[in-house]
Amino acid sequence: MEPRKDFHQQLEEMYLELLRMSNRCLELIDDTRVAFLDLDGEKAERIIAADEEIDDMRYSLEESGIELIARQAPVAVDLRTIIVIMRLAQHLERVADLCVNISKAIINLSGHASLSSWIKENMDEMFKRSARMLSCATQAFRDRDLTLAGELNEMDEKVDRINRAFLTGFDRDSEEELELVVRVVLISRFIERIADHAVDIGEHVRFLVTGSVQEGD
Repeated sequence: MEPRKDFHQQLEEMYLELLRMSNRCLELIDDTRVAFLDLDGEKAERIIAADEEIDDMRYSLEESGIELIARQAPVAVDLRTIIVIMRLAQHLERVADLCVNISKAIINLSGHASLSSWIKENMDEMFKRSARMLSCATQAFRDRDLTLAGELNEMDEKVDRINRAFLTGFDRDSEEELELVVRVVLISRFIERIADHAVDIGEHVRFLVTGSVQEGD
């Protein structure tokens, strides 16, 4: 019985580390939101520097997962749990990478005096909605909540609508500088990708609970 006890202890450690990783990514998203609204290049630099921490968490989780699979040969729900934790770690690392991409764009924009209220309000909402989606995706994983996981698609549609607004909204906001327009549209796309990763996490939750993979995944 002892090896089995050790296995579940290690699996619990992986689970808790993933939750810590998710919380750290949520902090990064909010830091990135504030850095964008203030065009704070120094804050953006700190976000970029923090990416290594997230990378280390992903590698640690993957190494732990591979070790558990190799040494314990888990089956059924235990194996799915390990696989899902490793996949979620990959998605979270990509979320952090997107925060880095946004931060690099912020640094390039830091010389601009200010952003229009239209840009600030819509970008602020995109950041907050995407962060909320990631939080809900993590909760769905934690609670094995298929209903909550399924709601992520509807939440994603609202983020998509704001993203599309940035593609067309500048037609009526012609005073914006071209460089600003291009970078804001790019940042909007990066935030939309954060929301997409939350949706993907929801799909992994469904696999964890049911063992099925939706056609087209």
